[in-house]
Amino acid sequence: MKKLVKWMLRITITLVLLIVIAAFVLPMVIDPNDYKDTITSKVKDQIGREIHLDGEIQWKVFPWLALTLNDVKIDNEKSFKGKSLAEIQKLTARVKIMPLLSKNIEIGRVAVEDAQINLQITKKGNSNWQSILTNLDKGTNSGSESNEGNTAGSLNIAGIDLKNINLNYTDLQTNTKAIISEFNLTTGEITKTSPVQLDTSMHVIMPDTGLDVNIDADVLAKNLLSDAGIQLELNDFTVKGKLSTDSILPLELALQKPGNINLNDDTLFFPQLLVALGDAKITTDVTGKNISKSSSQISGAYQIDAFDLNEFLKKMTGAYFVTNNTLSDFSSSGSWFMGTNRMILSNLKINYSDTAIKGDANIKNLEKMQGTFKLHLNQFNVDDFMGTEETASSSQDASSSTTPNIDFGHLNGSLIIDKLLASGTTVENLKITVKTNGPKLVMSPIKADFYQGLLISAIKIDTKAQSNKVILEHNMNKIHAGPLLTDLVGSKLLTGLGDFNVDLKIDRPFSDVPLKTAHGKIKYTLTDGAIYGVDVFGMMQKGLSMLYPEVKEESTDGEKKTSFALMQIDGDIDKGVFTTNTLKVESPYLKVGGKLKIDLVNMTINGTIEPMLIDIPEQLVSDKYKKLLNLAIPVSLSGSLLEPKISIDAKKLLLASQKERIDKEKDKLKGKLMDSLFGKDKSEEKEAKDPSDKSEQKTKDSETKEEKEPESDKDKIKKKLLKGIFG
Repeated sequence: MKKLVKWMLRITITLVLLIVIAAFVLPMVIDPNDYKDTITSKVKDQIGREIHLDGEIQWKVFPWLALTLNDVKIDNEKSFKGKSLAEIQKLTARVKIMPLLSKNIEIGRVAVEDAQINLQITKKGNSNWQSILTNLDKGTNSGSESNEGNTAGSLNIAGIDLKNINLNYTDLQTNTKAIISEFNLTTGEITKTSPVQLDTSMHVIMPDTGLDVNIDADVLAKNLLSDAGIQLELNDFTVKGKLSTDSILPLELALQKPGNINLNDDTLFFPQLLVALGDAKITTDVTGKNISKSSSQISGAYQIDAFDLNEFLKKMTGAYFVTNNTLSDFSSSGSWFMGTNRMILSNLKINYSDTAIKGDANIKNLEKMQGTFKLHLNQFNVDDFMGTEETASSSQDASSSTTPNIDFGHLNGSLIIDKLLASGTTVENLKITVKTNGPKLVMSPIKADFYQGLLISAIKIDTKAQSNKVILEHNMNKIHAGPLLTDLVGSKLLTGLGDFNVDLKIDRPFSDVPLKTAHGKIKYTLTDGAIYGVDVFGMMQKGLSMLYPEVKEESTDGEKKTSFALMQIDGDIDKGVFTTNTLKVESPYLKVGGKLKIDLVNMTINGTIEPMLIDIPEQLVSDKYKKLLNLAIPVSLSGSLLEPKISIDAKKLLLASQKERIDKEKDKLKGKLMDSLFGKDKSEEKEAKDPSDKSEQKTKDSETKEEKEPESDKDKIKKKLLKGIFG
């Protein structure tokens, strides 16, 4: 027994010594470079593609059979761009010798360094690597029968190291291009039964979209060497970079909880994923199916934490969207779905300030931003989105000349706003139909309840237009002017029931004070109302006392106002200044005309009105007021629109009041001048000499004389001269 043990021990030692000697001797005796043709032929049989070994082959024996290939090239598939599928500077693989004796294959670490790989997919879905996979599958299946009875054998790989791999990926089917550089991958031991740890990093650029990011992942892979589908459990996954090379906002995407990708089912699930673009942070779950196909679908429910949307848009576009804090607490939530060039938002909720928005959207073409939407707002304050001089001066970066580069897409939708606030006014139950076409946005019709009347309007926006970027067309019917103007200017200026028509164009709606660039027309008609702050009868009393000092002006301590039965005003707006073309106020006792200029930006007024008394009201008891009948009293208005300075033009008033007397004196002067130039008429002299003649006879004689005596040249010259002097 002892001899047997000694004999076996000697044999074992001898074999070990032979292997050790072979490890030193074989590399000296056998040069693998002499067998390049054999190696490339065998590889071609396995992958069905030409391979070129242009560099030196290095190898060693014991304890590993190690083989290193340098400068390796694999030919590309015919009909694909580029000569090579892959160019590898260094490829190393090692196999343990001793396990081979028991039909076990233990491969050491496989390393690939400094490689350039070119992957392509045609419009028909063919790839330039599919034939390699097909040939490898054939080789595996052809050897399956010989391996069926050999259950003792196994395949283990100590690990794979990929260093500095560069990959160009082009998919003509989905119009996707990606450049992957600095791709590094390190794995743990790979077996058929145990999961494999993968650590990877890479730099990804997508030229078409401008995406430029670094990706790091810590993954546990299952079924890498089995026929079952590969499953990846992502413990850590982060993406950091920029949406485009020009973007100044950092992009970050990170798993908050572990997720998984199942390539067998072609699905993925991330229970909590954080997507951050600058200060905008979105948390969402992600469920996907058909993820490796062009018909992939992913969905989830998202939450956007409150952030300053205005600052965000400033960094994105270079201009503030508003010049106040309206959007400083913007937040949102909802469900989303993304398919092939499609996105659906449902249960959408948006909140900022006191505004809450609910709705949904169906974008059928993401590339063109084409689709439909429905939104419901509890309220919307227009003033929050219109600049003022005060807010503009408080914002150092606000620019009156900067117009945001806005593309509204190609959308059809509807808006319902329970309450809309603008310049202090309130519109309720607002319904709007919206259509967009790139830089153009049209909201028409706009219908709403408006101060107990009806509002029908249209708003057109064209951000690319050189002028008339915003066009407003408002038709307001049966509106109660009193509450409207009180809300609009903060004071009761006017009451009455009427119709308003506004056709307004704004050249620079995104400037500090857009009304300064406004021009257009305004027309309105009011009935059964009153003008507050202006007492026309008081003006007449003052005018009367100026004409007749003996009539004292009566003091009025009550509210100044002028009642009317009808008011009509229309005019033009230019650079925010409204100039009247028609100004008419009528009541049973008076009518008012005139011409005014109103600066709607600075709320000032300048011009003249001319009230005229057409009947005597009971409160004007003095007979002297009869002198004012049908007499226009020129009244100047200036200063603040809310509290105008009122004065009567005394010179014009005196001229107007003495017009009848001046006309009489003018006739007398005309007669005297005629007498002095041409003498008295003969018929008049005869009449003076024979006053006893009857007037009837005078008329007959005169007519007979005119028939007998034609008009002399002297008389003709006289008429022409008088006409030239007196008209």
